[in-house]
Amino acid sequence: VEYAALQHAVRLSHLPFALPVLTGPAACNSIPWMTPANAPLTAAATVLQPLLVYLEQRGFDTAPVLKAAGLARGQAAAPTVRVPEPAVRAAWAAAIAQTGDPSIGLQVGRIVVPQAFGVMGYVLANAPTVGQTLRAMSRYHRLLFDEPLLLQTRSGDEVALHLRRDPHADPETNRPVVEFLIASLLRLAGTLAASRDLAASHLRAVHFRHARPDAALLPIYAELFDPAPLHFDSQDNRLVVDAGALALPVAFADPLTLEQMSARARRELRELATETEPHARAAASIRRRLLGRAPTIAEVARDCGLSRATLQRRLSEAGTSFSGLLESIRADSARELLADPALSIDEIAGLLGYGDAASFHHAFKRWTGQTPGTWRAAQAGN
Repeated sequence: VEYAALQHAVRLSHLPFALPVLTGPAACNSIPWMTPANAPLTAAATVLQPLLVYLEQRGFDTAPVLKAAGLARGQAAAPTVRVPEPAVRAAWAAAIAQTGDPSIGLQVGRIVVPQAFGVMGYVLANAPTVGQTLRAMSRYHRLLFDEPLLLQTRSGDEVALHLRRDPHADPETNRPVVEFLIASLLRLAGTLAASRDLAASHLRAVHFRHARPDAALLPIYAELFDPAPLHFDSQDNRLVVDAGALALPVAFADPLTLEQMSARARRELRELATETEPHARAAASIRRRLLGRAPTIAEVARDCGLSRATLQRRLSEAGTSFSGLLESIRADSARELLADPALSIDEIAGLLGYGDAASFHHAFKRWTGQTPGTWRAAQAGN
């Protein structure tokens, strides 16, 4: 249901905005909203969701992991909350301490699903080929990390996927994050291409910056990466695949869903670029959460990193209130959705979080002086 609502909700986005595929620090510095070289790199708090779900499903307390990341309960699922990258590493270190499993990065990455990465995951799942999913990952990287996640290089019939994480971070400290990301890349490529033997048929080598692990841990590496050779103490972290892997079609990719999800991803990137004031952050949070139900002020305040009272005060200073902002966004969204003849008025009422169509009719008439059906017919005539 949430996925269907998200598909409809992205119809609200029609912004003609696209990012270049960035391939180096100079490119990052050329875009005003990119993180400057002297600013701490951040990540979306949602990148920790796969780890937290893994722990919860196995009966572990996630409180120490959240505390290490500096997050309150619930913030890891908030699409607008970001944390410094060192906090992400600290969270993984806390997970290792909690479970006693130094291979937890591999364990989580091997079972991850595209939807774990939010809107970007839906884009990846609907790109035509594996190669195009990687390009989408570069284009929308800031939905997860400030800097591009991957850099591709090609030599003959081989393509190297270099993991662009902080090169100055200690390799051992960075190990669980790196292993999670590399295992996730392989898992996602195999899942999207519906290929259970992707490693056996296309993986040529795996390189890690960290030292060779204890012999007791090597079987998990072999299980994931065999028969590709493993290299430790390498200059960087990378997967090497044959070029043919990039041409593999993505099973069940849908062009319409790709278009809708890409529009939603572009919109979220624009919001990340402008979300500096609490009013703008609150509006962005409401738009993201308005997927079949109206968000509460507590949820939006948490997304903004503010207390409920502080958010109310800051909205008042901006000349509005939470209910007024929600009403305004619902009104704008209603007009956008009514422009789509494929959506019934009952469906639109549900997407905007109204319990029934009558409540939506009443609200829309208050906004415009017309019923939704009358307004739609007039717009169609124009």
